[in-house]
Order: sequence, then structure tokens, then C-alpha cells
Amino acid sequence: MTPDLHEREPESAHSHTVDYDIHGLVGVRLLGPSRANIAAVSAQIGPPCSAPLRHPDIVVRYVDCISAVPLRYVDLGKTASSDAGFIVFPDQEAKGKVSIPFDHIGTKCEILCERRVGWIPLLISIINLTALKKHRCVPIHASAFVYKGTGVVVTGWIKSGKSEALLAFSQHGATYVGGEWVLLDPDGETMYGLPGTFRMWDWQRRNLPHCRHIGGNGHMFRLIRFLDAAQRAIPEAWFRFGALKLLREGMPALRRQLNFRVEPKAIFGDRCESLTGHPDKIFIGIVHSDERVLIEPAEPATVADQLACAMDFELTSLMSHYSAFKFAFPGIQNDFLENVHNLLRVALRDALAAKEIYMLYHPYPVSFHELYQAMQAFLGTSPAIADHNRVSARA
Repeated sequence: MTPDLHEREPESAHSHTVDYDIHGLVGVRLLGPSRANIAAVSAQIGPPCSAPLRHPDIVVRYVDCISAVPLRYVDLGKTASSDAGFIVFPDQEAKGKVSIPFDHIGTKCEILCERRVGWIPLLISIINLTALKKHRCVPIHASAFVYKGTGVVVTGWIKSGKSEALLAFSQHGATYVGGEWVLLDPDGETMYGLPGTFRMWDWQRRNLPHCRHIGGNGHMFRLIRFLDAAQRAIPEAWFRFGALKLLREGMPALRRQLNFRVEPKAIFGDRCESLTGHPDKIFIGIVHSDERVLIEPAEPATVADQLACAMDFELTSLMSHYSAFKFAFPGIQNDFLENVHNLLRVALRDALAAKEIYMLYHPYPVSFHELYQAMQAFLGTSPAIADHNRVSARA
């Protein structure tokens, strides 16, 4: 067993609870949160539910301070062990500690969190893995929507076109299901979008007329866009000089700041209520060097293995922290996490076995209009007709 993780404050100090119900699959309870804590978690996993949960799967207990002296760092500034358990320091947080019992992930898991912490690190990964362990629901980093009665999932590696496809179809009456994470039930008959905000990039917002009022209009965004435009206009020879050389070297990092979190309702309005649907068509996005959008059928078993590798990548942070946990507490391990790759692979094969799946090759950045035109030709069609459309899409 791990050391006691539950440093408690007097019950009278913060006695209220806030519950979150993820489609009846995973329940999350906050104990003693501040208003800022509730807002941060709601941005991650959607609004609280109105009725209390009987048996939450994940409990986040908030305290003002986790007494963790002395700290024994595993990865300096990132993870440590102490009498309070295994400590994780949230990314980009100057202060704040979270204690996560990695040996309990997948079962009843209680996280100890200081109130000054905003987003809870690894919370979404823990929810996804709990759904996998408890219900064999398989998590996919994907966007999902329903268009004219056809459920669509778009997934892949980085820059695979997930959000681009979602935003493209938002202009044509699609119903929102998920923006970043989707859970498929074991037989692949139902898809569940993970509630919460999703990430949107500045270039995406500026290329969608109905989204130009959303976020990304602050002084920092305008300054970065101005610097980017200026450095593109400067003659190449001038970049030998110190300040301009630093500007060019720093622009990639500055461009990565041009994103923001957006509420689905800001884009889809009332077309984002249930966050569920039937996944009829699945697209695996891949960036290629061609300027066209090309679509062709894919083999479910091959795609399942590809997505298992993609999920390994998505779980990199959690699994690296788990390795640090095992280093800090030798002899303690989580058998579920030890076998999670094989479990994901088998679950993906089962969920995708009878699915209509396509490879979606596209340039980056991609034209929303061209992406919509190419994909919609495959929606509401049989595989035979889709095969004909594949020729048309490539033409």
C-alpha cells in the first residue's frame, strides 16, 4: 500500500461537494473545492451534475496545503515523494501540489489537491482509463459530430485534422459530440464525447466567419500576429543581425501561444446537448505533402493497431509519472497500468471491427471548404458508393 494520501482539514472548513457524471460511465466528486477549483474542473470535464452521485469513481479532496516535508524529488520540479504520498507539480504552475495514488488508477481513486492548483494534472487521462477498466470503453483522442444523421469520428496523430473537420462541419449544421476526447463502447455502437472545452487555434478562428467573435482577440494575440507578419516581410539578409535573428528563432514558440479554450456552445449553440451518437464513419487523418484532400478505405484491424500506438503517445505523461511513482515506491505497481497497451489494443480491435473506416490525407493547414467537400461525399453512403467517391475526391 502507498503511504496515507488523505491529509484532511476539519469537515466544517469546506464541507460541500460537487459531482460530475461522465455519461453514467465515470463519476467524479470534488470535496471542499473553491469556486475557482470548480471553474477549472468544469473547463476540463464539463459542468457539474444536478443530482449527487452514489458512488463516485474518482474523488478529488481539496486542502489549503499538503504537508509534504521533506520532499524527495524524483524528477526535480515535476514529481516527488513524501509522507503525503506521491506528489505531482502541475505544469506551468509556480506553486501548488497534487498527490495522486497511481496504484489506484482504474479503480476507486482519491486525489489530494491544493486549492491554489487550477487544472488537475492527468485528470482526463485518469477518467479515460477508469472508463476503460470499468466498462471496456475505449478512449480515442478525436473529434466527433453527427451530420445529417451520420455519426463521424475524426482521429489520428498530431495535426490529423480533428478540430479542422469539426469546425468545417459546424458551418453546415452538424451536431457536436466531442472536441478532443471520445469514448467508444465495447461493441463500437455508441460514442460519448468527453464534456468540457476544446482547444482552438487562432488561424482556425480567423478562417471561419461564424467564429471570429470567439476568443483570440487580446493584445498578446495581436502583438504575436504583428511580429509574425513583420518578420515574414523582412529581407532574408537582415536576419544576420542579433535582434532580428532572435525574433526569427523565437517565432515558432510565439506562434504556439496562438490558441485558446472554447466552449462548444459558442460554436454549435444548442446543437451540443447530448454529446452522444452512433459512430457510423471513422476517419484517420494524416498530413501529407500533396495539396489535395485524399480519402481511401482502411482496414479496421490495421487502424486499431495504429490508434493503440497513438494512445500510447497520449498516455506518455501519465505513464512517465507512473514510472516515477514506481521509482519512489519500489515494489508497488498497478497491474492495470502494466497491461494497458494490450488492453487498449484489444478494446480498439473489438470496437472498430465492423466499422467503416477511411484514411484522410490532407495538407496542413487545410482549407475547411475542401475538407468539408471531400468528407461529406463519403457520409450517408455505402462502402461501394464511397469507393466511387474516393476516385472523385482524388481527381
